[in-house]
Amino acid sequence: MGTEKSKSDVDKELDEALSETFPASDPIAVDAKDEQPVRPMDRKPPRIDKDLVEKLSEKAKAKEK
Repeated sequence: MGTEKSKSDVDKELDEALSETFPASDPIAVDAKDEQPVRPMDRKPPRIDKDLVEKLSEKAKAKEK
């Protein structure tokens, strides 16, 4: 059973979406239902450190030659 949003709540969401996307050529994306993120909430970002970036940079430079 979905919960209906009041007109004022929908208007606030529309105003926020317009302010975040203006000026843009794409239409705003407003959905009446709250959606959960696609990724698992407990997933952590990959660990990248300076040494790894430098190592991969050197590897990419070697491939260019």
